[in-house]
Amino acid sequence: MISKSVLIGSDESECGLGYDHLRPPGKYSEDNLPQGPRGALFKGLLPEIAPLLAALEAVAKSRRKSMSQVAINWCICQGAGRGLPPTIPIPGAKSLAQAQDNLGALGWRLSEGECRELEAAAARCKGRMVQNVFQTA
Repeated sequence: MISKSVLIGSDESECGLGYDHLRPPGKYSEDNLPQGPRGALFKGLLPEIAPLLAALEAVAKSRRKSMSQVAINWCICQGAGRGLPPTIPIPGAKSLAQAQDNLGALGWRLSEGECRELEAAAARCKGRMVQNVFQTA
């Protein structure tokens, strides 16, 4: 799975996406990378996860939600769509605005079709985020 650190803002979540790219939406791009080892990692990873970022953006626009809210809600839906209890993500927040945005992921659910669309987009991604930037294998 792709680490959610790339998708919504902190390091990782149980459902396997990553957070830094979407906080705020478009925070990091190939032309605007984080400093240090993560910058090198993201330089190679961002183009490889473009299908998933595009799908998240499309769902976010249609729902009038942020990409972060869609990604967090997708995490919540991971267990529920498989007959399991909902996944409870624990996203990080470095500001009140981020915490408030995270709360916008609650009180609604992605449709089964939207979840399938995001899963299909994730399956088309070539890149995988290592859980530890110092991990070599």
